[in-house]
Amino acid sequence: MKRIAIVGRGTVGCLSVAHYLRWTDWEIDWYYDPKIEPTPVGEGTNLTLPRTLSETLDFDSIVMDKISAIPKLGIWKRNWGSGGEFIHTFPSPYYGLHFSAVQFHDYYFDKLRSDRRVRTIETNIIEHEKIDADHVMICTGSPKNFDDYNLCGTIPVNSAMVFQCPWELPKFLYTLTFAKKYGWVFGIPLKNRCAIGYVFNEDFCTDSEIEDDVKDILQEFDLVPSLKRRLKFKNYVRKINFSDRVCYNGNASFFLEPMEATSTGLAVYNNKISLSLWKIKEIDLNRANYLYTKMLNEIESMILLHYYSGSVYDNEFWKYAKNSAREKINSDFENKNLFSQAIKHTINSNDFHDSFNFEKETEIGTWPLRSFKQNIDGLNIREDMKKLISDHKI
Repeated sequence: MKRIAIVGRGTVGCLSVAHYLRWTDWEIDWYYDPKIEPTPVGEGTNLTLPRTLSETLDFDSIVMDKISAIPKLGIWKRNWGSGGEFIHTFPSPYYGLHFSAVQFHDYYFDKLRSDRRVRTIETNIIEHEKIDADHVMICTGSPKNFDDYNLCGTIPVNSAMVFQCPWELPKFLYTLTFAKKYGWVFGIPLKNRCAIGYVFNEDFCTDSEIEDDVKDILQEFDLVPSLKRRLKFKNYVRKINFSDRVCYNGNASFFLEPMEATSTGLAVYNNKISLSLWKIKEIDLNRANYLYTKMLNEIESMILLHYYSGSVYDNEFWKYAKNSAREKINSDFENKNLFSQAIKHTINSNDFHDSFNFEKETEIGTWPLRSFKQNIDGLNIREDMKKLISDHKI
C-alpha cells in the first residue's frame, strides 16, 4: 500500500487530503504545526472549488452554512479601460464561492482527520527528505527564500490593505474588482462580514493615501471596518514544481495576486497533475512541469489583460502598470502561444457559446471562451487585440 504525506493543514492542505482520499486507496500522513493558525481571511474562488468539493467531500448547501459561504455569481468590474462597469458572469447553473478560510479549515480538518486512512502528526516539518512516505505534498505557505522560484516581475502590485467589515446580510453576490488610483479594490462578501482589500504597489503611494482612496467604496456599501491588516507579497512560481517523489502546492508552489481568484483552482489543478504523474502515470515529469508552467503563465497573462486596458486614472502607477502588462502580452503574441491564439479565436468568433480546442483544452488559464469575450469587450480592448493579431500575423 502506498503512503503519501501532506504537509500543512490550511485550505490547500485540506483540499489535497480530500483529493487523495477520493481518488486513491493510499494511506495518508497529515503533518501540521498546531502553533500555525490558518490566516483569518475571506476567500473568493472560481467555478473549480464547489465542483471539486462536491466530487470529493459531498459538499452541499448545509456545509455552506458551516463555512459562512455564499454563492459567487460573477465578478463586478468597474473603472477599467476607458471606464464604465460590467460583470464577468458565470454560466448557469454554475457558481463560485465566497467563504471563511478559518471556518473552512475547522470544518474540513475535523471531517478529514476522522477518516481511518488519515493519520495526523503534530510537528513542524523542516526537511521533507526525512519524511517516511512514497510521495510528499508540501502545502506549508509562502517560502522564506526564493532561490527555487521565478519572480513574476510584470505583475505591477506588491501590497494589500484589507478591511474586515461586519454586516447583517450580504449586500452583493459578486466579487468586486474596481480599478482605483493606486491599483484596484476587491470586495468579498460573506454571510456576516465583507472583506474589502486595496491591492497596490507601495512604491507609488503611502498607506494613508490608500486609506483615503478606499473611503468611497466603504461609503457606497455602508461598511464600517472593525479590523485592518497590511500585507506585502511577492508574485512567484516554482522553477520546478514536481519530482518523482515531491510536489508543492498552494503558496508553497506559487502566488499570483488575487485578480480573478485563481489560487484554489490552481491548487486543485496541481493535485490533478500530481495524481496523473504518481498514480495514473499518464504523464511524465517533463509533461507535469510543462503543464504547471504553462498554466501559471496563462494566468499571469489573464491578470495582466486588466492592467493592459489601463483605467480611468492617469498617474505614475498606471503608466508603470500598463507598460509592464503590455510587455508580457506583446511577448505572448510574438511567441504565438496558446493565450494569443485564444484571443484570436475570441475575436474571430461570433458565437458566444463557441469553444476552442487547443491541445485538447477548453480553457486557457482559467477562462473559457465566454470569459475571454466578456473581458475583452468589458475592458474595451477588442481593437487593441485586433491590432496585435494583425501585427504579429497570428
